[in-house]
Amino acid sequence: MGKIAAKNSLIMIEVSNTPTALMACKDWALNTTRGTIDVSTIDSEWKEFLTGQVSADGSATVIYDPTDTTVQTAIETAMWEGTIVTMHLRPEGTGSGKPDYELDALITGWNITGATEDAISIAISFTGTGKITKTSQTTV
Repeated sequence: MGKIAAKNSLIMIEVSNTPTALMACKDWALNTTRGTIDVSTIDSEWKEFLTGQVSADGSATVIYDPTDTTVQTAIETAMWEGTIVTMHLRPEGTGSGKPDYELDALITGWNITGATEDAISIAISFTGTGKITKTSQTTV
């Protein structure tokens, strides 16, 4: 069974059509869910379902960097303005043949927090709009 360390993974936002990594990322998640449509009838003992739609959402936590005027600013702006961003999630990092999950998303949460004995962090949440595309990276 193969294992991959998360330390090499990346979550990226397209800035000026160029995927740019969220630096100082502490964690990230991409969640997908398949809905179901209940078509059960009153005269049946067993429930029946049809396949429903797929949705995606996710989150990331980054250490706040006041000098990051690229990615962190793009995410904050997308939150306030309600604009769609293109995201790339690379569980194995960047490299030829490694997977890239691309999706358009709305930033639905931007929460900045601080605590005693901890760095200032930004918790980001997002909801996908449309299909996730999985490709293999062609360049490093």
